[in-house]
Amino acid sequence: MTGSTTFAILRGALPKETAMTLRTLLGRVLLLSLLLGTAPAGAEELRVVLTPRSVPFSYLDANGELTGFNVDVARAICAQLGRTCRLETAAFADIIPAVAAGRYDLGAANFLRTPEREREVAFTVPFWRSASVFVGKAGRPMKTVGELLGEAQVCAVAGSAQQRYLSGQAGEHAANVRMLPTGQDLLEGLASGACQVALLPAMQALPFIKTPQGAGLAFLGTPLREHGLGGSVHMVVRRGDDALRTAVDHALHDLIASGEHERLARRYFPFSIL
Repeated sequence: MTGSTTFAILRGALPKETAMTLRTLLGRVLLLSLLLGTAPAGAEELRVVLTPRSVPFSYLDANGELTGFNVDVARAICAQLGRTCRLETAAFADIIPAVAAGRYDLGAANFLRTPEREREVAFTVPFWRSASVFVGKAGRPMKTVGELLGEAQVCAVAGSAQQRYLSGQAGEHAANVRMLPTGQDLLEGLASGACQVALLPAMQALPFIKTPQGAGLAFLGTPLREHGLGGSVHMVVRRGDDALRTAVDHALHDLIASGEHERLARRYFPFSIL
């Protein structure tokens, strides 16, 4: 009997509150077994792909282990589903095509929902909410986007909503939009001066500018949500895989309702991100 079958029985045979409590406890036991490398024998594998350099969401720590908020949530989802996680990494721009092609089951990067992306993949329920922000040297005056691109090289992650927005605003200054493969590359570019300004998710920039490496950097202007630069953030699955999408949605709902999502988030952020 799979974990999802067990949870379906709980949902139908027990009062809702009791089933939710048991499901959460079972999920935590499964999560512990995954972390200890002792997942249930015969558990079906879930192929999960994340970005490798997106602190604090998914990145390699000093021991070369993949860690971060998205990694923790992905592992918790696997535990809820009673499946083993096979975690792999890819560049942000490559994840949606890879999931659409069936090379991975779940894309656990930070995807804003857009009509273009919906033609390629299906979206889960949200697992956090985003806004974008320009980051540069503290004290740098914030001008209009057109003026900024006219005088500075502005970096963004290739294939992201931020990159598409900048490219749409650049006009004759398109050469000043610099595309980098990961959010960590943006932050390191800001610290080294390779990027004069960057446009990226505020939740990724905030922890960095509080570190010694990010000293001297600041938000330029207020966070942006219009033009596709903010909103709910989702994971993605292959279009047509309704069973997996529904299962992941149920798992996320249960993680949020039980408080486990908030507990995981507080490892990385000083406030709620939903």
